[in-house]
Amino acid sequence: MKSFLIIYSLFLFILCGFSTNALAGCISDCKSDYESEVQDCQILWGDDPDNDYMHKNCIDDAKSTYESCEEECMS
Repeated sequence: MKSFLIIYSLFLFILCGFSTNALAGCISDCKSDYESEVQDCQILWGDDPDNDYMHKNCIDDAKSTYESCEEECMS
């Protein structure tokens, strides 16, 4: 019985480790995608004050996508 508990505990420990690594990788991918989208916004809308509204919307969309991605990682 004692060896069963040790093996079961080890299994749970390893399973938690894999889950943590997968979650960290998922969130890292979300962050990378967000940073890329923000760069795309800068390229598309630049520093022209006439494009401030579109630039802000682009950044807001990227942020919303990032938050949705994070939520998917957590589920």
